[in-house]
Amino acid sequence: MINNPNLQYFLNTEPTKGIIRIFNIQSEKSLLLKSNNIIEDTKNIRFQLDLGMYSNKELQKEYSQIGLEVYSIEPILIQENNDTLETLLVEATNLLKGKNIDFYK
Repeated sequence: MINNPNLQYFLNTEPTKGIIRIFNIQSEKSLLLKSNNIIEDTKNIRFQLDLGMYSNKELQKEYSQIGLEVYSIEPILIQENNDTLETLLVEATNLLKGKNIDFYK
């Protein structure tokens, strides 16, 4: 039996959906990704980058050369109400474009 109420909450909640941003702090380049499970997808992204197996070749090359220290992998928007992940992705893209952020292709 689990006595920790905080742990019980996390075990009983649905995965959080939203947009994940991989951000190179040094070059200020970003990659935005739709996620049906932000916590698991963030772990998987980091794991793939660390192994040199991430699908975005440009990002992987820079990550391998520079290292983890200049990267941030975090949720940028959380899905609420009737928002679709596609709508959130467009919103996040427009938000960053307005700040002149470059994107990985």
